[in-house]
Amino acid sequence: MTLGACVTSDGPAAVDPRAPGSRVTLPAAPPGVAECLRRSFPEIADRPLTRSDVVRIIGSAKILDRQKTACGERAVRWIEAVVRDFAR
Repeated sequence: MTLGACVTSDGPAAVDPRAPGSRVTLPAAPPGVAECLRRSFPEIADRPLTRSDVVRIIGSAKILDRQKTACGERAVRWIEAVVRDFAR
């Protein structure tokens, strides 16, 4: 007789998420990632821009790019961990 939840020589028994009452709970995504990735570039005024405006816009774009890169890397690490821990 075998028991469904016992560890076999092939590793732990797989959970069938389609079975009645089965449910896999994934870990929460890293905090702030979704909001960070949804952040959009601020509007640029529809007027002739000064040198100061251009410097500020480029500086803001660089900061936003670095923030989104960091958020994206955190999201990728989370996805990799979920796949590693839950994929079969």
